[in-house]
Amino acid sequence: MKIYYWSPFTSNVATIKAVINSAFGLKKLFNFDTHIINSFGEWNNYKKDIKSKKINIINNKKKFNIIHAKGYFLSRVAYIKIFIHSFFFLKKILIKKKPDYLIIHLITSLPLILFLIFRFDTKLILRISGLPKLNYFRKLLWKLSKKNIQFVTVPTKETLKNLKKMNIFDPSKLHFLPDPVFIKKKINQNLKNKKSHVRPYILNIGRLTKQKNQTLLVRSFKEISKKYKNLKLIILGDGEKYKELVSLAKDLSLQKKIEFPGQVDSPYKYIKDSLCVMVTSLWEDPGFVMIESSALKKVVINSDCPSGPKEFFQQGKSGFLFKNDDHQSLIKTFDKFMHSKKSKINFCIKQNYKKSLEYSEIEHSKSFRKLIEVYEKK
Repeated sequence: MKIYYWSPFTSNVATIKAVINSAFGLKKLFNFDTHIINSFGEWNNYKKDIKSKKINIINNKKKFNIIHAKGYFLSRVAYIKIFIHSFFFLKKILIKKKPDYLIIHLITSLPLILFLIFRFDTKLILRISGLPKLNYFRKLLWKLSKKNIQFVTVPTKETLKNLKKMNIFDPSKLHFLPDPVFIKKKINQNLKNKKSHVRPYILNIGRLTKQKNQTLLVRSFKEISKKYKNLKLIILGDGEKYKELVSLAKDLSLQKKIEFPGQVDSPYKYIKDSLCVMVTSLWEDPGFVMIESSALKKVVINSDCPSGPKEFFQQGKSGFLFKNDDHQSLIKTFDKFMHSKKSKINFCIKQNYKKSLEYSEIEHSKSFRKLIEVYEKK
């Protein structure tokens, strides 16, 4: 079975990992012929990883540059450029290669419009995460395209519930499918590694953007560091807020207590060595850092943002949740964690580790194949 992935991105997003892990899992477990479509060179930096996993990559020979745009307007301009330059490229792939399934996520308007204009032998699978704003164009496109879409997958049950309320797609075509956040073998290898850091630290991982809300964490750490003087904060990642966050740390006289190592190839060692992982995002769906950290048996202190964390931590029963974008709630929740009994900590670690395994490439691939089998019989 030939499975193709259409997921062009203009910034470093979690979808990159999900696509590679999904293609790898289906290839490894079921020997599916998996291909990633490289529309404008967005996958070039990941070619080594993709090829090492024996995943095929299809390159657009017509090269064009896309600026990694910041802000709504510039990002829309980039999307339009991708649409124009990739229209005939994607059409040619669908006609000549005839994949059995095309999984689409990010800039989905191009394949959806292609399927409205032309007839293909390929079946469409639409992945929706974060439930994007339903403007008139997107709503109309979804309504017109629903007959062409074999089924829709979402990474959280909350998104599934909200999507059903919109009454656009047939509810029987909507399915909860956990993202393949990590490769189980890699997680198991890292669990065996011994700690190397001496000084305890809180860890935050993610793009340095408004969504990830590291500003809240830096400001809150000012108060936390007064009480826990030996504690450090490490923030991994790059993004538009980098200079602003470094400047804020300096203004708060925290430059010796907060580190910004930038983007790293693998955060697993940092996670394993940390006191805890803190996620301050304004929204996540589902929340890759939260899941990977739980798989590494690390406590996560997370905002109760929509839509992944509350679901994952069973409304706070198996984890430490603070009110979204709330400075005082974050500090109180950290204090609660620091004063929790060992039995409580161990309970959270055990429960969340078990839950995290649902997001491995193995479980994702098994669930995906079951969905395919259901629709193949129809």
